[in-house]
Amino acid sequence: MKAPAEVMIGNFAIARGLVEAGLELAAAYPGTPSSEILPGIVEFNKREKGKIHAEWSTNERCALEVAFGAALSGKKAACMMKQVGLNVAFPSLMRGRDKRIEGALVIVSCDDPGPQSSQTEQDTRLLCTLFNIPVFDPTSSKEAGDVAYYALNYSFEHKTPVILRSTHRVSHAREAIKLFPPGTRKVTLNEGTNHQAPITKHQAPITKLGIIASGMSYSIAMDVISDFGLAKDIPIYKVLRIMPTTPPSTLRPLDPSLIDFTDRMDKVLVLEETDWVLEALLDSGDKILGRRNGYVPDAGELTYDVVRSVVERIIEEMEIGGKVFVPDSHIEEALQGVTFPPRPPKLCAGCPHRASFHAMSYAYPEAIFPGDIGCYTLGIAQGAVDTCIDMGGGVTLAAGFYDAFSQDENFIPIIASVGDSTFFHACLPPLYDAVEKQKRFILIIMDNSTTAMTGMQPTPQSGITADGTPTNSLKIEDIVRGLGIEFLRVLDPYDVPLMIKTIKEAYAYLTSNNQSPRSPLHAPRSTHKSPAVIIARRICLLYGKGKGQQFLDSIDLEQDCTGCKTCVTRFGCPALLFDEEKKKVKIDDGLCVKCGICLYACPRNEKGKGLLKSKGSHFIKIKSKL
Repeated sequence: MKAPAEVMIGNFAIARGLVEAGLELAAAYPGTPSSEILPGIVEFNKREKGKIHAEWSTNERCALEVAFGAALSGKKAACMMKQVGLNVAFPSLMRGRDKRIEGALVIVSCDDPGPQSSQTEQDTRLLCTLFNIPVFDPTSSKEAGDVAYYALNYSFEHKTPVILRSTHRVSHAREAIKLFPPGTRKVTLNEGTNHQAPITKHQAPITKLGIIASGMSYSIAMDVISDFGLAKDIPIYKVLRIMPTTPPSTLRPLDPSLIDFTDRMDKVLVLEETDWVLEALLDSGDKILGRRNGYVPDAGELTYDVVRSVVERIIEEMEIGGKVFVPDSHIEEALQGVTFPPRPPKLCAGCPHRASFHAMSYAYPEAIFPGDIGCYTLGIAQGAVDTCIDMGGGVTLAAGFYDAFSQDENFIPIIASVGDSTFFHACLPPLYDAVEKQKRFILIIMDNSTTAMTGMQPTPQSGITADGTPTNSLKIEDIVRGLGIEFLRVLDPYDVPLMIKTIKEAYAYLTSNNQSPRSPLHAPRSTHKSPAVIIARRICLLYGKGKGQQFLDSIDLEQDCTGCKTCVTRFGCPALLFDEEKKKVKIDDGLCVKCGICLYACPRNEKGKGLLKSKGSHFIKIKSKL
């Protein structure tokens, strides 16, 4: 009987492969491009009426250690994260990599070439190679399901943790994936040379150029070589895995056939994302054309256009021939007539974070604004985020800024921002440390009730599990109080005047033992001043759809508009447009959610920028229950 198939993204294919291989426990922390794997496991577990335990962990280290505990106990387990998340789990990975497990453990780490949604590019394969951890590297979404199935069984058979490394193109491309009953999938890793090339053993060298590729770069290389008409002239070797050596670091952890392939070529082009891992392992000097000698860009995604340019240059230099690439004139001509308005990343229309950022920059525009990873990074456009390094870094950076400036007897406003999921992920130790060390800064915790940027996953405060089952809710304000924070306010950021007033109260609290907020600070330890915390709480607009949020009626925005564009350029709501003919701002009714917050950004006010008291009746009448 022919196996049924479904069109799905690579992350769901990974989930399907793990479920079919007998997965019993899954833990993850959301992060693009890995976020869809756990929901996929939950979905397929329901379909198969299985008993897989699946959970969103507080951070990646928790996810890895939960899965590790299950694997040590004999269960087949997996944990999922993005590449920078593996840094958070690094201590556990280093200690556990050589542990003999009774069950199985697959660590899925999804890399982000580009990077498209990460603060840095990293190559998980490099980490695995350095520390002798088996790593599997699928080249397509379809192959990702097979590799996941194979990896879990490999881990169980060899009693060792393994890593499955995906990239965002593998994770998010869609293909028809075959579905098999659990335990029945037959998988043979299709590594080695593509069959179209005339490779004959012990015949060397047979061609001037060969290509070694891994991940999505292999699939793209196949297309490019085919388009040049060189499929039978340039062999391509697919690398699907890098395995450990015994003892470590004494041998190259590559299949002998790959070494043989390299030896029988005049030149070898290596295509891989994102680092030069295979290049380093091959160690074949001038024979290799790749990142180290500049033939391949040393950073960024290897798209079709990039790979085509690389191959085009090499075959021209080596006089290999092949078809000359000629762009489709119809497509090129059509593209010339297409223009796109610039669309820099923006917070959604009606996002409560935009109101918080506006209040922060309004209250103290000269402040230092340490920020956070996630939707919150977009506060940079409103002048309310000027420093951001990693998740939770807003708290520790603020503490460092306080130390630096107070050491020089200078106390300026420091207003840090973090998200609610980030608060649980990475902020508790640094916030407690700031309390204990009496650091004086304002911390805005932007609580929108979900992990919005990665797909609305629950936080420890949400009170639901990965499969939607009700569970305990851990309130942020309870934790803040428990850490010893004296100044704590919980408010709705849509109430911008209250938000601004509260930020100023917080700063007054921090400076209450000084002659003025701008005076030099010699804060005696006896005052026991700790960070002032404001929880700006309003549900994410996307997450709250259909949950009873009520907004305002439309108003005549053009009535008082002077065409200064301040609301467009400074507030940055995607629903605000500028009518060049009328020289006035207009509303895109398709995007506007009628939150009314943009009125606070209008500078037409007797007191200057900001709050329009004369239009107070138009402002927010909050009816939703927070």
